[in-house]
Amino acid sequence: MDFFRVLILSVALALFGCARSLPLPEIGPHVGEAPVVVPYPAPPARVEVVPERPGEKEVWVDGQWIWSVRRWVWQRGGWQVPPPNSYYAPPVTLRQPDGTLAHFQGGWRTKREIKE
Repeated sequence: MDFFRVLILSVALALFGCARSLPLPEIGPHVGEAPVVVPYPAPPARVEVVPERPGEKEVWVDGQWIWSVRRWVWQRGGWQVPPPNSYYAPPVTLRQPDGTLAHFQGGWRTKREIKE
């Protein structure tokens, strides 16, 4: 019984030691954008294999479902260099007060100076 506990602990520690955190983009809101009205929500996100980071400036942007005419189309994730003075607004679908679904596509947005 102790052998199995040691084996499980060893495997867990090995997996934990192999885990790396992904450099992710700075996240921000969708501001002043018109959504696309969609008839039904997107499917669950797809599992993607993250390739080796190509350089020091790239951040990982997850794949997303894009509404294209009458159906959802998967856009694969990838390494991207953030544009200067920007943040990433992730995709979001919201139910509006009238019951329709509003979809905001993910993408880079320019930071605006906050005036006090």
